[in-house]
Amino acid sequence: MTQAGPSHTPRTLRDVVNTRYTRIRYAAGSDDHLIISFSSIGRRRAEMPPDEFTGTLLRQPEQHCMFISDLRRSWMNDPHYLKSVKSAVDKIRKRENINRITTLGLSMGAFSALVASALFPVTTAIAISPQFTMSGAVMPKETRWRYWRKGIKTFRFETAEASPGPGRSYIFHGLENDLDQMRAFSVLPNRDHFVFPESNHSELGRLFKENGVLLDLVNACATRNRKEVARLVGSCGGTWRARYEKQQKLENAA
Repeated sequence: MTQAGPSHTPRTLRDVVNTRYTRIRYAAGSDDHLIISFSSIGRRRAEMPPDEFTGTLLRQPEQHCMFISDLRRSWMNDPHYLKSVKSAVDKIRKRENINRITTLGLSMGAFSALVASALFPVTTAIAISPQFTMSGAVMPKETRWRYWRKGIKTFRFETAEASPGPGRSYIFHGLENDLDQMRAFSVLPNRDHFVFPESNHSELGRLFKENGVLLDLVNACATRNRKEVARLVGSCGGTWRARYEKQQKLENAA
């Protein structure tokens, strides 16, 4: 499936926050919907993580877009970063009469998308490969991201469920190396959780892009079209978490 659509004049991204540790960029839209993309850790430790999903989100000029990067890679635990994020989002909400906020992210950005509801109301969160926790006390066997974890001195958000939570969340996990992270998430009535048995943590975002479904998937989640989300997930080799776990129980019992 391709994501064909009309071409638009490139939208201008402008800095609304640009400090040593935090960068927030914004592109104005025309409706009352703001979509916020939180960065993952990026590739170079000493550089600001790059904006995520710009090529996808900026294709739709009607929605307001914000891209947020955290040089400290704090998983939303740095108080100065939190203050900057809340202030920037609150200003846009008030000025543009925003009534609906969708958060989006991959890995660290996905964790941030889930806990951001502690700072401002989040209608829908879209979390691709989120960690459940960065705390060694909660998940001591998780050894990835150790370099960044040791820099988190105090946890405001020890887990992805340590906030009021968004109105609805869509979570996607690759099970080749995120099985334990997936299992740690609660089953909630306002959460749709999908798994990809043949994919891993770092592949999912690329998988959606390569299959041409990322924009459609974001839109289906943002509009809470659960049937379309499930269809798009299935086209990329994924399935409902509940269905996967039921099948595993049957196979283990056989």
